[in-house]
Amino acid sequence: MDNRKAEILDVTRKLINEKGLSNTSTNDIARTVGISRGTLYHHFESKEAILDALVEQTSADIYQRAREIAEDKSIPVVERILKTILALNVESSPDHIILEHLNSPNNILLHQKVQKEMLLTLPGILAKIIEDGNQEGIFNTKYPYECMEVLVAYVSTIFDGDFIEMSDMERVNRLIALLCNVERMLGAAEGTFHVFVEAIAHGNKT
Repeated sequence: MDNRKAEILDVTRKLINEKGLSNTSTNDIARTVGISRGTLYHHFESKEAILDALVEQTSADIYQRAREIAEDKSIPVVERILKTILALNVESSPDHIILEHLNSPNNILLHQKVQKEMLLTLPGILAKIIEDGNQEGIFNTKYPYECMEVLVAYVSTIFDGDFIEMSDMERVNRLIALLCNVERMLGAAEGTFHVFVEAIAHGNKT
């Protein structure tokens, strides 16, 4: 990415975080960067194109944080899985306003693209933790990557708010059932993910 494009993205991120998505126009962006709208459109054909590029950039940053946690062997395996997944939480990202752009009904293709990227990227990140768990005797599976691929595919569809409508209780029950099945897939002792179950149940009461 050239310097001007990077500058446009940085300015757009700053403006959105200050003014909100709907209140940030291409005029605002061009004026703050110090260029004409024509020059802006030379680099990005529309505001949507700028936002799409920002989402891609921000998603890459989130995956990088997840990788760093997944590779930190000073963190116990089960805790590392939880922290890696939490690192992917959009709402905890400083750029969550930008990522909300994904939920726009006008961005179905972008949403699908991000889901595809998740399915291609996240199983490999998590599989490294499962391999460490195999070595420590916590898990016993010949298929770390494939198990995590099943997990990510399920989560990215069933828990996608646009796919299935669920009550809070239905969501909690599905999450707990998922964790029980993941234990079986990984050859883990029953209750290995009990700390996750407790966190889910507690979160549902608050």
